[in-house]
Amino acid sequence: MSGAAYALHRTLLYTFLWTASVVQLGLTGWRVHHTESTIGDYDPIIVELLVTAALTILWIPVAIVAPVRKSKDLLPGSGYGTLGIETCGNFVLWVMWLVGGAIATNKWPTRAIAGSGKDGHILITIVAFSWLCFGALTIVKFLTGLHYATLKGGEDAAHSPIQEKRPGTA
Repeated sequence: MSGAAYALHRTLLYTFLWTASVVQLGLTGWRVHHTESTIGDYDPIIVELLVTAALTILWIPVAIVAPVRKSKDLLPGSGYGTLGIETCGNFVLWVMWLVGGAIATNKWPTRAIAGSGKDGHILITIVAFSWLCFGALTIVKFLTGLHYATLKGGEDAAHSPIQEKRPGTA
């Protein structure tokens, strides 16, 4: 599989992640508004998930541009800066989703504890979407590692770089 194929798969996963983060932002925003209105307080973990969703929404356009830009004209060994930037940003978000999902799951593990009605359903959905985002980022990290290994392997295989160019380019 070529590096461009890994970039395409990551871009599709980033699109899914962006959509799930928008849903998570709406759910957590509703939860903070609801608890502030009814009891005058809110759960700190919900705010953490809200911030994580907002940061993910802001990060995804940057992360999509990096692999697409790098895969246009790619020579192994020509620098992996965009993969490094993408990996660092993804790692920070990955840890934030992991912590948020773990604490939320510990606090509301089942529907019986989360409560019945709309409030309980929202809490369980928040937990589910936090794990969906964490899982998508885990797969993206794996694909980024495969992309890096493909580039590095092409450089070392025959001591001659594998050239990856799009059709119609010189």
